[in-house]
Amino acid sequence: MPGGTHLSPLAELFHACLHPILIPIVLFLHWWVLWFTLGRDFQGTVFLLFASRFISLGGGFALYASGALGLSDTQLHGNLLAWVVAFVAAWLWFWNLEAAVLGGLMRRRRKSWRWKPYDLTVLGTAHAVYLLGAAMLA
Repeated sequence: MPGGTHLSPLAELFHACLHPILIPIVLFLHWWVLWFTLGRDFQGTVFLLFASRFISLGGGFALYASGALGLSDTQLHGNLLAWVVAFVAAWLWFWNLEAAVLGGLMRRRRKSWRWKPYDLTVLGTAHAVYLLGAAMLA
């Protein structure tokens, strides 16, 4: 980029989440995560997968494309702390947004449904793994 600037670490992570190699891998793995944590209904799992990923990735892409995540200078770009903070922010974005979307959709299907701590842990761990893959591509 001109003037020695780069995308901020958070912008680079959101952009890397849309990498053509990563998307099919994450969709496959996320389908299995949802299958085992939310029930074993193929059609319902596919719907939950696409609804949750569309909202979280769509929102992440909108933030990236809007420029709201900004640029950084070369000093910040190489700063490990900046990358750790960006990783945690992106992880919380995806995990919390998808947990909210999936929780709302599941409560519509079954009124008494609630998240179990183990299921939230599995979902959060899956998102950490996805972001590690994105970080390696960034």
